[in-house]
Amino acid sequence: MILLFAGIAIGVLIGSYLTGRHQPLLYLALAGLLGSVVVYDRAAPDAGALASGTGPGAGTTLGEGVEGGVEGAGPDAAAGAGAEAGGVAGPAGPGGQLTQPAGLSCDRERNGGATDTGVSKDKIKLAATVVQSGIGASFLGQSPVGMQAVVRKVNSQGGVCGRLLDLKLVDDGWEAPRGLTFIRNFINEGTFALPVTPSSEGLTAAIESKDISNAKIPVVGTDGMLIQQYRDPYVWPVATATISTMRVMARHGYEKGARRFGIVYDKFYKFGREGAEAFKDYLEKQPGAQIKAYTGILPGQASYSSDIQSFNSACNGECDMVALLLEPSTAETWIAGRPQFGTMITSGSQTLFNERFASNCGKPCAGMLVWTGYNPPVGNLASTPAIAAYVQDVKSVSPTVDVTNQFLQGSYLGMTVFVEALKKVGPQLTRERLKQALDSMDYPAGISSQLAWKPGNHHANIRAQAFSIVVAQGSFAGFRDEQTGFIADPALGN
Repeated sequence: MILLFAGIAIGVLIGSYLTGRHQPLLYLALAGLLGSVVVYDRAAPDAGALASGTGPGAGTTLGEGVEGGVEGAGPDAAAGAGAEAGGVAGPAGPGGQLTQPAGLSCDRERNGGATDTGVSKDKIKLAATVVQSGIGASFLGQSPVGMQAVVRKVNSQGGVCGRLLDLKLVDDGWEAPRGLTFIRNFINEGTFALPVTPSSEGLTAAIESKDISNAKIPVVGTDGMLIQQYRDPYVWPVATATISTMRVMARHGYEKGARRFGIVYDKFYKFGREGAEAFKDYLEKQPGAQIKAYTGILPGQASYSSDIQSFNSACNGECDMVALLLEPSTAETWIAGRPQFGTMITSGSQTLFNERFASNCGKPCAGMLVWTGYNPPVGNLASTPAIAAYVQDVKSVSPTVDVTNQFLQGSYLGMTVFVEALKKVGPQLTRERLKQALDSMDYPAGISSQLAWKPGNHHANIRAQAFSIVVAQGSFAGFRDEQTGFIADPALGN
């Protein structure tokens, strides 16, 4: 249900969110300058989601000038490319800008109007699938805040070349079939591009089915959880791939002297299977390394006693390093069952880098390393200009948001990269020109290490770094920078 309350938006996005599959979600979003507050109630697991609007002054979904109601995914939804209108990419001009046809300029009245699908003189039609329900919400649930923070800032400054960003967000529950249907709907509705798109399962399905490449619809700033995102010519990730992060974790452990390894991973979702295989494959090539425990588990179980017994038996108290490749709620249940940790190092993947997991885990997770492809606001990093701006922007939308959550950081960075690419394209905005701009784009270090995309190589971020969970008097007390610096994927391309 979506309720609209007109007026000056002074609400905040509630930082807490519910993650159970059968629990309703109350989602409050802060409007920009002028707008309205949206309460989003997803009571049934198969309910569609959506707040889309083009109200005055802002035009972002879930809170700014919203109109309409609930949208579901019809069973007969089909893929479609939409109309491809005008605009052939020209050579890059000074400063990376693409050249423009004579008579166009970067203002609403002379920006060329409807230059492509989903583009008018007033707005750019955008959409993305997000995860506000189900098991994935435990780490992906705050991603919309990062996207909305950038949209709100850009629209408050008049948009890009006079065009406001009209962003529509739909919850697919991190379910591949539902996500694929929503993405097909976006394409059929004439959406110009899909920025960030935090729900990796549906996006991967759309990549594998060729819906993205057939439609030639840009997907910019993705979370990198699955390797397919790096192989599609119309997808530009900003995150370090899960397989890269797992190889970095293995490399770090091996270089610290670990030789006997254990890993527990999510065998249901693709990120777990892909990451575990990359971890194992890398270590099997290292002299003297041994995988003693290689345990795949199903997420969301009430107990893992038998799996833990098998894991502990395989490690036999001798695993120098143990890696956890799980989403947070599953990791909490696993750890509660008292599995063996590494005698030297215990490392958690990027899905576990958030305050909620660290707080819920508490004492057992003291000293555990968690990995990220970004610079979180921890220690001296918090005062750097890029990180300070990020924190200010997302807290302007939700003061209670977890600014250390790497998927929140990624959504903010991904949306920022998308906007920078729009600026490089200029008023003659087309998908093909956007593709050209992104395929020749370098983005300066700040939230991440230096990023650069090239045609045929979208592995812009190939590095990760470690932070440890600090526990004081039995409770989570923050993260500590372990000063590993960004470590590069030692086997990129495998």
